[in-house]
Amino acid sequence: MASSPSILSDKLHEYPQQDVIDGTSDGVAAVLDNCLNQTGGVLQLLHRYAGRTFCSPGKRLRLEEKSYYPDYMGGTGLDEIWMCCTVPIVTGVIDTRTNKAPYREGEAHVLTPDGQVISLQDLITANPEAVMGEKVTAFAKETFGKPTWPIVSKKFDNLNPIPDHLHWSKWEVYDINSYDNPGVCPSHYHTTAMGLYPFVTKDQFLACMKSYGQGEYNGIRHLAPHTMMKLDDGFTMPNGVLHSPTDLCTHELHVTMDEHFLAEDVTLDGRISAEAAFYACREEDYPAAKHGDWDYLVEKFDFAANQDPDFVLKNSRPAIPAEEFSADGVDAKWIVYGELLGDQKCSILRLILQPGAKTTFCPECPTMFHTNGGSGRVGKLEVNYNQNMVLGQLYSEIGFITQVALNNGGVEIENTGSEPLVLTFDFPQNAHSKTPGV
Repeated sequence: MASSPSILSDKLHEYPQQDVIDGTSDGVAAVLDNCLNQTGGVLQLLHRYAGRTFCSPGKRLRLEEKSYYPDYMGGTGLDEIWMCCTVPIVTGVIDTRTNKAPYREGEAHVLTPDGQVISLQDLITANPEAVMGEKVTAFAKETFGKPTWPIVSKKFDNLNPIPDHLHWSKWEVYDINSYDNPGVCPSHYHTTAMGLYPFVTKDQFLACMKSYGQGEYNGIRHLAPHTMMKLDDGFTMPNGVLHSPTDLCTHELHVTMDEHFLAEDVTLDGRISAEAAFYACREEDYPAAKHGDWDYLVEKFDFAANQDPDFVLKNSRPAIPAEEFSADGVDAKWIVYGELLGDQKCSILRLILQPGAKTTFCPECPTMFHTNGGSGRVGKLEVNYNQNMVLGQLYSEIGFITQVALNNGGVEIENTGSEPLVLTFDFPQNAHSKTPGV
């Protein structure tokens, strides 16, 4: 008889009442088997919330009012929900109860049939091909040196635009939709700064960065064109390009890592120190010895990518039909599709099922999904879209369709409610034998 895995003493900051299974102990394979057998291969993921010390919540994550500011986060509010992430994240927040960063902040955890929780990464490690399939497992091993889910799915929601920043290695894609932003007019004025105007010279950019922290404002966004973000379409953001994302709630996918450089020293949320600007730079991307060396930064900066006059044209993704997933009462659209930086980085699919509609969903690759509206079931997992959620309580909105489910012919999705059931699916790199939209 398989031994029971041990329980960790540390708890997830949002769910102190849930026991966390030690994924390094014996018995984890049995936990995975139990999860797969009881759920038909559809895992329920927890909502994992995080706050950035340099941002203020936009309060569109559907939490109840008082849950946005947990008393143990030192005044930082929750402005992000990490839905599927298998690596540590970097926010700068300190849990005042432990004087450390929140335990496993942002990392995906699965709710087991026994009411305990275990990290998705631990379940992947136990049997990568059962969870992710052969193709994703091979890609992850080649890219990261170990089996891990190769993309991150999250939402960020800020009262003000995020500080202008770039990622040295981390490409991103955006789904800014009307479900996450109710009441926003299509002719809104929420814009994202992207790159630099073509007329900005290297000397002008250097002068801007050398003024970081030296005056009232270094003015980086004065050098940037701003683009109005269209609701319910997608957008891709190559790494190396400056951007200051709009103050709308944004569903974002990116490669599995968390790194950034902050290029803006003053925002509506306050000042950012030069030390904080480089806080989340990985050593392999940007050596610590060069932090604050603005000449080095400008030499490393990709001016061609940042001053591409066709940047918006190349990176906009107007929603297109996904005929292969459409059915009677089921509308399917690709929100993010095509190639980014030369290959199939990831894709986003949205299904809308009318009341009573059902469909068998069997994509080529495992996928993470979340609920944007309505109620129903994905396989055996009941899903419901919620409002005024209370931090610490469990809600069934986020799931992961494993390779085991696909091997059994996929999952039946059914709208059991009286309103449209809206589901959004996030696919990793090379998920499709034919790249959507190409």
